[in-house]
Amino acid sequence: MRLIFILAAISVTSFVQGQHPLFLKSAQTDTLRAPRFLQLNYITGFVAPTHTTAVDAIESNPWTGIDLKYGVQGQHKAWHALHHYPTYGIGIGKIWFRPNNNIVGNPVTAYIFYQEPILRFRKSKLALELKMGLATNWKPYDPFSNPDQKVIGSSVTGYGGVRLNYIHPFSDRFGISIGAGLDHFSNGRMRSPNRGLNLIGAQVAVNYNINPIHAGEFHPQTIKAPDHPVHYELYAVGSLGMVTTFAEMNDRNFYRLAGSFSLDAARHYSLRGKYGVGLDWTYDESLKVLYKNNYPSGDVPFSVLNWYGVHGSHEYMIHRWTIITQAGVNLKQVGDKGAWYGRLGVRYDLTQSVFLRIGLRVYGSVVSDFIEWGVGYSWYRYK
Repeated sequence: MRLIFILAAISVTSFVQGQHPLFLKSAQTDTLRAPRFLQLNYITGFVAPTHTTAVDAIESNPWTGIDLKYGVQGQHKAWHALHHYPTYGIGIGKIWFRPNNNIVGNPVTAYIFYQEPILRFRKSKLALELKMGLATNWKPYDPFSNPDQKVIGSSVTGYGGVRLNYIHPFSDRFGISIGAGLDHFSNGRMRSPNRGLNLIGAQVAVNYNINPIHAGEFHPQTIKAPDHPVHYELYAVGSLGMVTTFAEMNDRNFYRLAGSFSLDAARHYSLRGKYGVGLDWTYDESLKVLYKNNYPSGDVPFSVLNWYGVHGSHEYMIHRWTIITQAGVNLKQVGDKGAWYGRLGVRYDLTQSVFLRIGLRVYGSVVSDFIEWGVGYSWYRYK
């Protein structure tokens, strides 16, 4: 930890605070009413192998699902233009596994979504969709009532999805969407067992525009994104999480503490992206279970439970939101953590300097380590 604080003290002196472009008031005014829409989806697919014998039944049968979305078509703000006029909103869904009396359950999802066009044609478009939310209605592992279900250990899990969609309107009011993608369910080891589920599927959807755009109302060429004065950014993040282990999973009220502190330096290459490097300090109390036999007194030293790592990162910025992908190398071999680790996260800027971050740490063959719930602070250097 001392190394991180020394680096932070040296680096901060060369960074100044100022008005980040995301918090500048746009020259465009919201004189147009944002188009809104409803979308009803039918989805089907298969469950990726979990290598867990007890759930072979749902892996050998196709699953089906429906979901309903309410969204907004971005059209008249500077960040809308910057991201090719995306759509975003909320959704709810239900998934059915077969057989119906399976030991996993049939999850219900609630989520937010963001869909950004990749290619536009004369009327239609190809877009990438991201979803993030929660899922419930599971039949979680229980040592007495459901001991064979070693895939999902909690009644509520995180939910994430990515899809590639082709959208085509038939009229001002109606359209159709077809797509394919991946859905993931996991609790980030907050409650073991947590092998998680990955669903691969295809969808067809009907779109209904509540207040459609008519000819002459949408002029994307008249909207100009602001200049980007930020050149470099230094930021620090402190995070906490809770974890459980397979060895202790029968105690359903027991958790162990995990946490991290990160210091990152990033270069902004545009208003939409930045890349950088960083240093992580990580603590995982669950390592006591692994090392307890090495210490007859049962008192595992603090030095054994924490370690450093270095990572590279790329971050995609969407107005106040940022999608974070990082891959790093552990500087010390700790337990079964392996040589490398990764982080997939989301950041939300509360102010020009203070932000919240949720991240999923993974290691080895993309095994969930823990969920990081963090608060951070940024310093900027301007051009």
